[in-house]
Amino acid sequence: MNIDEYLDRPYWIIDILPKQVPQDAGGQYFAVERYYLDRIGLLREKYAHMLIKLNCYYDLTVSHDGENWKRNPDPEDMERWLGACLSVVPTDPSLFVMVKQEHTLMMASRENTHITVYNPTDALIDLLRQLANAEGLFVWKGNN
Repeated sequence: MNIDEYLDRPYWIIDILPKQVPQDAGGQYFAVERYYLDRIGLLREKYAHMLIKLNCYYDLTVSHDGENWKRNPDPEDMERWLGACLSVVPTDPSLFVMVKQEHTLMMASRENTHITVYNPTDALIDLLRQLANAEGLFVWKGNN
């Protein structure tokens, strides 16, 4: 399966917020989002720690461009690559992480404060929820 095929699959969100903010909600969602995007280093570290820990349980295959993949990168590489994607001036627009044995794709990009998880199994979501919670993050089901 290529990346485009995953994008039409059910998805979950790993985020700084515990659920999706409704369009008609009060508050200042966009100001808060901008605040965290301006401090993307905080999120980069949390997401890197989560993915590095996930790699203890699953083989991860990682790509910057969706064409060139590296299986089980060193933790320092994972952190650096996520940093190249989630930085004030990103050198890579997205980072793709494949969990092949679960037929799951994760995608992070500079424009978002979240990671999208496409086509996850229940077991993978349970583990991601535990890893995300340890980093002060939340996992919730997207509008599929």
